[in-house]
Formats: sequence, structure tokens, C-alpha cells
Amino acid sequence: MEKHSSLYKWFWYRPLFRNLRPRLMTMILALVLPVSLVCLVLSAVSVYRSRETAYEMNQNAFSFYMDHLALRHELGDIDVVKDFPAALAPHLTLLYWNAGTDDSRVYNGGAVYAAMDGGQAFKVLPDGSWEEAQASFNQLKLEKHFFLWEKEGQPFRALIIFPYDFSMRNLPVWFWISLFISILTIINCPILFSRLKKDILEPLDTMNQALAAFQVDQSYRIPQRSLAVSDDFLRLFDHFNIMAAQVQQSHEKDVKLLETEMDNLRLQVNPHMLLNSYNMIYALAESKNYATIQDYTLCLADYFRYVLRKGQQMVTVKQELEFVENFIRIQRIRFPNRFSYVYQAEEDCLTALIPPLLIENFVENAIKYALNPKEPIEIVVSVHREENETGKDSLHIAIMDTGSGIRPEILEKLQKKEPYIDEAGQKHIGMYNCLRRVELFYGDEGDIHFSSAVGGGTQVYLIIPFSLSADLSTGREARA
Repeated sequence: MEKHSSLYKWFWYRPLFRNLRPRLMTMILALVLPVSLVCLVLSAVSVYRSRETAYEMNQNAFSFYMDHLALRHELGDIDVVKDFPAALAPHLTLLYWNAGTDDSRVYNGGAVYAAMDGGQAFKVLPDGSWEEAQASFNQLKLEKHFFLWEKEGQPFRALIIFPYDFSMRNLPVWFWISLFISILTIINCPILFSRLKKDILEPLDTMNQALAAFQVDQSYRIPQRSLAVSDDFLRLFDHFNIMAAQVQQSHEKDVKLLETEMDNLRLQVNPHMLLNSYNMIYALAESKNYATIQDYTLCLADYFRYVLRKGQQMVTVKQELEFVENFIRIQRIRFPNRFSYVYQAEEDCLTALIPPLLIENFVENAIKYALNPKEPIEIVVSVHREENETGKDSLHIAIMDTGSGIRPEILEKLQKKEPYIDEAGQKHIGMYNCLRRVELFYGDEGDIHFSSAVGGGTQVYLIIPFSLSADLSTGREARA
């Protein structure tokens, strides 16, 4: 038994056969099985046509022979009525004699019956004798396969009952061979399909599961497979694992670059705020407004705690709006009665995740550049949830002000997502930082639109994927 098992493994797992295995199974199921089904259909048709042809031929021969007996009876050559059935029985034994020859076996295993009109049926035996039949002639006619002879004006009737397989005895050898192959193939179809399932369908399912798992966890690899899997899929699994490792390494590099760029962007946001704060505290100290200095200092502490924190790349909309409120308190101390601020956010949007400072930068920019010395401006922030064209939820954030607007040359740079450099060579990066962060976090799924006119205010519309969960260690979002 052990030798047989070793021989089986040597043959089944031999590289040449392992490469041919799935192709062989596919060929058998795709080609041999339909051919086998066609052979079965042709076999059934052949049997039916053979039976019909044999029936018609022998029916004609039987009728011809009985017509000959009836003619002899009419001519007085024989008298089958005077001593029925003894006078008729010897003449009907010729049917049994023909049935015994090599080229005519259609009656073999059958029986011959005769009866007078309305009389008892008699069974004619091969030796010329006879015996009474156990059933009436009309009951015998209920058999499935028979030849019946009866003729108007003739006092007797004859009936041959034959076995069902009479028409299959003269079928050619090729018919039996094709029938055997067809039946054998159909019987083995479950085994062939099971083998094909192991060689092709299950590896394909493994590949689909691996792709789905890799989208969730980039450290996923297809486990080492046994030799039961074909070489084609083993190579495919190896290539998948190599590709997955390369993608993971590339992703880790991108994450490190993202974190570095985010740190640089954060550092670029803070200096001007810090300098303005020192100047403001100094001015308040000169006026000995100590209560305002305390309030201002606490707001600054909350401001820089939020801006300089590490380890959390995403914040909720609620946290960002609270931070904007804190920033507004700082700016109201600096610019009293110069602006008003309102915001509106849908309840389910408050827990959505966004990059930090995304809303604050635009509000800060409005206060920095849009304030009108003649009359106060209004700043409005709106956050709502909306379904996009692909059927996914997106977060819509609008920051609008009624200030002096954006100059055309600056607006053109923003629409091109480029930093603006003024005539003095100073690089303005506030809004550009927001554009860059949206690009880093969301790629093509995030978008920012600007609408502005000199003296007509500014409207900023942000559209980003709606997300309630995120990978906080990398800043990459798990899309909702």
C-alpha cells in the first residue's frame, strides 16, 4: 500500500503533470463532457430509430407471411378452421425457426399466440404443439411490444409478443463503445469537477480573499501552499506576496514622508501667530489690562496645545470648531467689534474626522486679509453631509466672509493650487497649506473651490470623504 501511495505522489505531483493537471481537467469538462452528452443523445435516437426500423421491417415480414397463410386457406390448400389451433400451429412455428438464425433474432425470447374471432387464445410452442393461454387475446394485446395480424374476412388472428431489447441486439460495436465512454465520463464528472475545484476554483477564491484582506491589512500574505495547488497558482501566490511586500514598503515610505511634510506645514503655520501674540500681550501689559491678559494667555495656551500636539493626525469636526471658537476669542481681543462669527453643523457631522486646522486656516485668513476698517464683516462656517455621484457620503464645509475679497492674481494661484509670492518675494502659504493637506490626506477624493470678487467677499467650499474612523498613526483614512 505504501509503494502505491509513493508511486501516486511521484506521478501526481510530478512537475510536468502538475502543469497539465488543470488544463487536462478543464479540457475534459469543456470538451469531452459536451461530446459525451451528444453521444448519449445520439445513442438514444439510434436506439429509438433502430427499434422503429426493426419493428416496421418485421411487422411487414410477419404480415406478409400471415397473408400468405390466409391465401392458402382461401384456396383450400390448408384448412385452419376445421381443427383449430392444431391445423395452424405447425405453420406458425416457422416464426420461431427464423428467430433462431444468426441474422434474425428479433423474436428470440418472445411468444406466438393465435385465436379465432372472439375465441380463446392459444400459445404456439416451437415444436408445433400448442397450449391454452392464461390470458385472453384482448388482454395479450395490452402488452407493450407486439406484432398483431388480423384481416377482415379471415376467421383467425395471430399475435407475437417480443421482449423490449429485441431492437438493441443488432446495434454496431461502435455504439456500445461510445455509450460506455459517455456514461463513464458523466459518472466521473463529480470527481473531475472536484479536482478542477481544487486546482482552479479554490486558488481563485484564495486570490480574491487575499486581495480583500490586503486592502484592510497591508501586512497580509498568502500562506505557503501545499503541492496540491497547481504550479501556475503557486507562482501567482509568490508574485502576490512579493508585490504586497513592495506595496507595503512603498506605503511606509509615503507615510514617513507625509508625517515629515505635515510637521513642516505645522511649523510654517505657527510663527506669525506667536509673534502677533507677543505683541498683543505687550500692548495689554502697557495698558495694565491684567484680566484680559489672563484670558488671552489661557486662549493662547489652548491654541498652541491644539496646534503643536503630536500623535493624532485627525480630529473631529467638533474639536476643530471648538478650536476655531477659541481662536475667535483671541481675535476679538485683538480686533474688537470688527467682525462677527457664526457656524452651523449637522449633528451627525460633529463626529466626522478631518485634518486639524483645516477650517481654522480659512477663518484666520479671512480675519487677516478680509477685515474692513469702515464696517464689520461677517464670517460664516457651515458643515453638512451629502451623498456624492458615486453613492458615497461626503463632508461639505463652507467658509464664507463678507470682507474685501481676494485679488485676481492670488485667486488664480489658489485655483491652480500654487503658493502666492508677492512683489517683495514673500511666500504666502496659509491657504496653500490647506490645499496641500487636503491633497496629502485625500488625493483625488478631496477638492476645494474658491469664489471671490474684490469687495464682494470670499467663499471657500471644501468637499472631502465623510469618515468616522481613521488610522491615527499614519493619518491615512479608512473611508466610511
